[in-house]
Amino acid sequence: MLGTFGGVFTPSILTILGLVLFLRVAYVVGSVGLVRALLILGLSTAVAVLTTISLSVVATNMTVRGGGEYFLISRTLGIEFGGAVGVVLYLAISVSIAFYAIGFAEALVAALGSDRTVLIQLVAVGLIALLTLIAYVGADLATRLQYVVMALLVLALVSFFAGVVGDFDGAQFSANLGQPTDGSGFWEAFAVFFPAVTGFSQGLAMSGDLRTPSRSITRGTFAAVGLSTLVYVAAIVLLAGAAPAAVLVADTTEIMGRLSVAERTMLIGVLAATLSSALASSLGAPRILQRLAQDRVLPRIEPFAVGAGPAENPRRALGLSAIVALVMIAAGDINAIAPIISMFFLVTYGIINYATYFEIKAGSTGFRPRFQWYDHRASLAGTVACAGAIVAINPLAGVAAAGVLVALFVFLRNRDSADRWVDSAGSHHYTRARRHLHSLSLEPHGDRDWRPYALAFAPRDPVRRHHLLNVASWLEGGAGFLTAVRLVKGTGPVWRERADEIEADLGAETAKVAPGSYARVLAVADPAAAIPVLVQSQGVGSLKPNLTIFGIHDLSEPTEDSEHYGEMLRSCVRHGTNVAIVNTRDDAWERFAATPGDQRTLAVWWADDQVGQLLTLLAWLTQRHEAWRHSTITVYVPADDTGDPEHDPVHVASILEGARIDASVVAVDSTPAGFIDAMSGATFALAPLRVRRKVATGPFETSMRMIVESLPLSVLTLASETLDIDAQPDESQLAAFARARDEADAGESWVEELDAAAAMLLVEAEASRIARDGATTDAERAQLALRVADAEEAASVAYRKFIDARVRQFARRERASRLDPHRVGHELDPDIWTPANG
Repeated sequence: MLGTFGGVFTPSILTILGLVLFLRVAYVVGSVGLVRALLILGLSTAVAVLTTISLSVVATNMTVRGGGEYFLISRTLGIEFGGAVGVVLYLAISVSIAFYAIGFAEALVAALGSDRTVLIQLVAVGLIALLTLIAYVGADLATRLQYVVMALLVLALVSFFAGVVGDFDGAQFSANLGQPTDGSGFWEAFAVFFPAVTGFSQGLAMSGDLRTPSRSITRGTFAAVGLSTLVYVAAIVLLAGAAPAAVLVADTTEIMGRLSVAERTMLIGVLAATLSSALASSLGAPRILQRLAQDRVLPRIEPFAVGAGPAENPRRALGLSAIVALVMIAAGDINAIAPIISMFFLVTYGIINYATYFEIKAGSTGFRPRFQWYDHRASLAGTVACAGAIVAINPLAGVAAAGVLVALFVFLRNRDSADRWVDSAGSHHYTRARRHLHSLSLEPHGDRDWRPYALAFAPRDPVRRHHLLNVASWLEGGAGFLTAVRLVKGTGPVWRERADEIEADLGAETAKVAPGSYARVLAVADPAAAIPVLVQSQGVGSLKPNLTIFGIHDLSEPTEDSEHYGEMLRSCVRHGTNVAIVNTRDDAWERFAATPGDQRTLAVWWADDQVGQLLTLLAWLTQRHEAWRHSTITVYVPADDTGDPEHDPVHVASILEGARIDASVVAVDSTPAGFIDAMSGATFALAPLRVRRKVATGPFETSMRMIVESLPLSVLTLASETLDIDAQPDESQLAAFARARDEADAGESWVEELDAAAAMLLVEAEASRIARDGATTDAERAQLALRVADAEEAASVAYRKFIDARVRQFARRERASRLDPHRVGHELDPDIWTPANG
């Protein structure tokens, strides 16, 4: 196993101090000047530092295993994000092997005085074969070779710094402070320089071979970024004082060699930089593929999960990486895909920052990183900085990289595979749900946005249960919540265990029949007694059941079973829920299934405004379901000779028009035969339910037996609340309460002003009386007496105004109290509950 120095610091700093340092830093300084070059370095380092902070946070919050960036992202954002990043990162690093190998070969062949393409390819192939052999033996041998490469790199840097110090000129330094008139653009130079800092995460790829990954990744990466930044600052400053800007640009690939003590050390530095980067890529890419295979991210990649030896050396994955590198060398056009490789790294860093931001904001109780120097805004800034770097460097390459990632993400999301681990998505959704439920509790609720929170009591028979859950999902209409409930008679540990097993099976069934719904199974001593308790206790915050759904029974006679069932329905109504019973006999379901979607009809029986509006809204919600999207609604209004507007088709049509519900309104006979004739022709019927003397019936006391035999698929509903489907935002009890409260608040101020004015006049009258009693002459006493009379009259008038205003204010407060939707309608019994203001 590797330590911090060999496993993280060495591969990271060898990759950062790479080709850009030896071949492109001079160009950057000469193109934009010293100040802008340092700014470019600062921006690039900021991205590296922010991402390193994010890496440290995530790495110290879990036990890090093999797979590098893929492991951290997948365990935070889930397998879809992690898998997409892991696949493209593996390919990018594998292609990077070929990229660095060709760079090494070009430098070596050029030093030998040749530029033949075939010779360059042969040298690159030979280097890949050598690196594959080293990596095949194991990470320990590769690490020892890295020390040799580091020694060569240090030799080249010492030679450069020792030589360039003697050529430093203060005047030249001053001349290179600003940007030359013929220099290139800032962002162009930034694009040239930025790849220098993208190697800071090389050590992360070795996470599976580290003794203490969380500590080594943090310390090694920070140390590599810090030291390499100092080296770049020194190189930029010294180059600015060593040569004119034009020379730095024209001789960018040779200037560092000429300024060194020994010019050949330039070649040593280039060869060491390319060799170290190629070696780090040869070690990192196979380990990512190995972890992808162990997690079975893609089909048929399991063979690459096998490792050799105690360290699980990924030799099979290494072979595939070598093949990818050789194919790219044979293709020859590495430069064409080099920008996309850089984009993959940048996208990866951006997602690492976002993963950390996501983890922090998720608020998981398991989020306890040892690295404490973090802030969610810093991680978000890292994400934005990476996106900005992509736009600045190569937007088209960034779009291409993002397109590949999105395609992989969609593929992995659409795979029908079970979750392999618990990521932060659950914590994220939990935190959002908690926040939104709290916000929802503070919002007013009214008819304008009435949504069903339905409890569907599922029968034991699987066919009837399937049909009832389907109908319940139609009524929910994708607007509220649906919970399938089963009450199992029994108590004790054995029955609770059985209830858990039944709940798992019911949950799987509801997920297929009504996606997005829930299941709840309770072991109870008395199911009938448990229903009102469940209706009152189900839900959280302001989300409470408002619709209970039952299967239909033959309750035509007042037997003990029918009375028991009717009492259960009445109990749900008394506890504030609307009640629906569903008729799904087999031939009615077959008729529904055989009717084409555009020929299906919904029939509503309008008994009165209260139940009629609820039934119409449920029909409209049903139309939102895919099975009823092309259906039509017909509202049947029974004739009434009393002139009741609730039975006037024009009145009903105006309500539906105002509510923007497309439905036909038809007047029918107010007889049982008219009811059956109108509703039997529909595909799905919605009608009122009545429970009288503990017996459930339909309109006109129609028995359940007749309804089952005569109607198609149907729902009979008993409304426990008054619903206004045409409610406007400012035409509700809430709006009236708000206006009344505003008037009462304004009146309170007016009463206080009148009270103060009356008090002042009383004080003036008293002062006048005292002055009168102290007068020394009759004339003065008479004059003051007149003043006292005037003051007393004014005070009396003011007091009467105050009393009148106070009476009016009391009426305003009473009206506001009556309209308050949260008011308590009676005094609370102190033996039951002591109110907070009591």
